[in-house]
Amino acid sequence: MYDDVAILQTPGESTFDAYGNEIIPVTETQVFVQPEGIYASEFYRAAQLGLKPSLTLILANKADYAGQKVLVFHGKEYNIIRPDWSAQRDTLKLICEERIHNEN
Repeated sequence: MYDDVAILQTPGESTFDAYGNEIIPVTETQVFVQPEGIYASEFYRAAQLGLKPSLTLILANKADYAGQKVLVFHGKEYNIIRPDWSAQRDTLKLICEERIHNEN
């Protein structure tokens, strides 16, 4: 059931290199998940806020979530729009949108 893996990313303390560039280390935590579709109500609610949900993941253990804002699933980065704590018992739904990277 929860046989897929996602990576939750937690940013650390930022530092600066010798050239003044900001460096933000990231801690990655692998978690077991089950993908789920986006419900129409969730899609329209998020669209009102200018968000575009594209993925819902159910975490097998909600204790694994510590407020992270970014996750990686199947090689793609996603912003976590919001956690849905109304899921059953120990699970947690994460509503996500794919991250758009500026190539400039």
